[in-house]
Amino acid sequence: MNSAFTPVEGVEVVMQGSVPTLTDGAGTFILKLPQMEPGDLLFDIRISKQGMEIVNLKEVEQWVASEDILYKVVLCPKGYIEQSRRKFYNIGKSHYQREYERKLQELRVTRELQQADATAFEQEMAQLNQEYDKRMKLLEYYADKFARINKDELSAMERQALALVEKGDIDGAIHIYEASGIVEQFSNKVAQRDSLQQSLQTTRKLIKQQLMWYEKEGGSASQEKAIQLKQALQQLEEKYKQNE
Repeated sequence: MNSAFTPVEGVEVVMQGSVPTLTDGAGTFILKLPQMEPGDLLFDIRISKQGMEIVNLKEVEQWVASEDILYKVVLCPKGYIEQSRRKFYNIGKSHYQREYERKLQELRVTRELQQADATAFEQEMAQLNQEYDKRMKLLEYYADKFARINKDELSAMERQALALVEKGDIDGAIHIYEASGIVEQFSNKVAQRDSLQQSLQTTRKLIKQQLMWYEKEGGSASQEKAIQLKQALQQLEEKYKQNE
């Protein structure tokens, strides 16, 4: 991570039913899976090297057996992710606390000037606190996401988001990520594969697995993402038919 693509040798890669392997001097490895078929999800995969941890853990957890997909593991010194996460979290926390105090002061001034009744003031306070709590929960998720941005492979969106975070504009950075959309991110990953035809079966299983996770999570946000994924699958099917 952040090392100009420096390879890491001697990383152990293993999972149940596989032949254990180590990365070579170029950082490459092949995981042999004699009992699995293309498209099967890789459960309980373990990638380890003393003093290091996985950066792109979410992506690794979605790996499937395949002969044509080149998977990448990004490592960093152990503890770096948590250190970065705390840094971004504290930046966001300071920002949201300042905003909270400013809006709270505005409410108090408005109440004094307009002589608003106590009930109306309490309702506005409750709404302000609810908004603050929501932002802090969102911050926990995005602080981890920002901490895992690999500067060796910055997309235009990530570069813009990271610049805003460094300036303290957490809301702006989060908005960029939300606006990018899960379908767009998924389509970009598919576009990077050498052969859509060969990878379509794998893609279907990935989407179905993701849909299962959203169903378990529940809630309107998860339902909306599930709808987007179903639309993405339909688009991929149509694109596949055009390329036949």
